[in-house]
Amino acid sequence: MELRWLEWAFEGRDVADPWGDRQDGRWHVDADETLGELIAALHAQAARTRAIVESHDLADAGQPGERWGGADPPALERVLFHVLQEYARHVGHLDIVSELAGGETGE
Repeated sequence: MELRWLEWAFEGRDVADPWGDRQDGRWHVDADETLGELIAALHAQAARTRAIVESHDLADAGQPGERWGGADPPALERVLFHVLQEYARHVGHLDIVSELAGGETGE
């Protein structure tokens, strides 16, 4: 998601398959991917995200590209707010799954 929003959408980098984490409309992890590889990829993406955020002002507008369908690209601040919303939404999903699996997690 950070690759899609910050590298492809905001910076306008050429990303071969920005939706490559999906198969048949759902998130997908290949059977041969290991937990170690996924964690390493997460850390590598976090480093790239940090570099992007640290090299721009929050008011900087993104690069025009196919992600925006001809509309003006938003500022980094708006992109980061969307990224935060994505994480919050999916952590909420994880909380629900945890509770359904047998334990309350809090408020």
